[in-house]
Order: sequence, then structure tokens, then C-alpha cells
Amino acid sequence: MEENLSIEWSEAAVYHLEKFYNFILYKWSFKEAEKFLDQIQEFEIVVSKFPKAFIQSTKKKKYRIGLIQQHVSAIYEIQKRKIIIVALIDNRAQPKFR
Repeated sequence: MEENLSIEWSEAAVYHLEKFYNFILYKWSFKEAEKFLDQIQEFEIVVSKFPKAFIQSTKKKKYRIGLIQQHVSAIYEIQKRKIIIVALIDNRAQPKFR
């Protein structure tokens, strides 16, 4: 049985995560913001077990794009023993990465 890959976050991805979290907190509630963090953790679990489960970017072949929730996706790169989450994007505003 294969070992799950470790997950690392780039500085840009951490910045995006904080931005999304703060936006949800401001616009809705603490409960919704925490639910978003739960979705992030679920995404990490899935991508660490099944790194190729999400689509490959058509523009930048070394990246894959994984849906976290309806409006947020993660761009990540698979390396030998780890996944690097490069960025989080707003699906309504970032079609250039597809």
C-alpha cells in the first residue's frame, strides 16, 4: 500500500487561505469560516491519498486544479513525496489558470 504524500503550502497559498478565511468571516460568520477550513482539511486528505484525482491544468501542465468548494479551487504540484499547494483561486475570477 502506498504512503500518503505530505502536503506543503507556498507562501502565496497561505496568503490566499487567510484572505478567503477573513472574507468569509467578515461576510458571513465564524461558523462558516471554520467550515471552510474543514473543507480545506478534507481536500488535503483526498489529494494526499489520490494526487492525480483532480484535473491537470491545460495552460501549465505541471499543475493540477482541485475543487475545494463551489467558488474556491487549489492549484497544486505533485513532487516525489509531497504535494505543494501553490495557490487558492476564486473560480469566478481566475479562468486564466485552467
